[in-house]
Amino acid sequence: MKSVRNAAFVSSVAAAASIALVGCSTGNDKSPVDSSTKAAPATAVAFPEPPPYTYEIHGKEIRVATGSADPHDLLNTYNKVARTLRPTLPEGGYWIGINCTTGGTEKADRRLANGTIAVGQLGKAQIGDLGKFEGVVSGAQCP
Repeated sequence: MKSVRNAAFVSSVAAAASIALVGCSTGNDKSPVDSSTKAAPATAVAFPEPPPYTYEIHGKEIRVATGSADPHDLLNTYNKVARTLRPTLPEGGYWIGINCTTGGTEKADRRLANGTIAVGQLGKAQIGDLGKFEGVVSGAQCP
């Protein structure tokens, strides 16, 4: 009688274990996944388009010329320059100076904003991070 009870106990434990494992997956099965646990699909981020600008690269310095001193325009210009140039530059840290331009000529003495870009591990070591928009220069104006 004792062996029948042990067999019944072992059977009930095995059944409970198999019920507990029903929700587990090895990744090889095609069972449906609860939609509440799925990650949201990646969406493209639409960045605002900055006003027209030009740039020149001189060693580790990137000189950007634009005709707007609006802080939002300057941030958008920095972001566009960083997104555009980062994949094309050799590893290292770069300093960005955004200057005023009027009539097609850059006014180097009219600094509007500053920023940095880091490319690769060397850039992170030189800059200290991935780079950033350091902000608009106090009193920046561009006629």
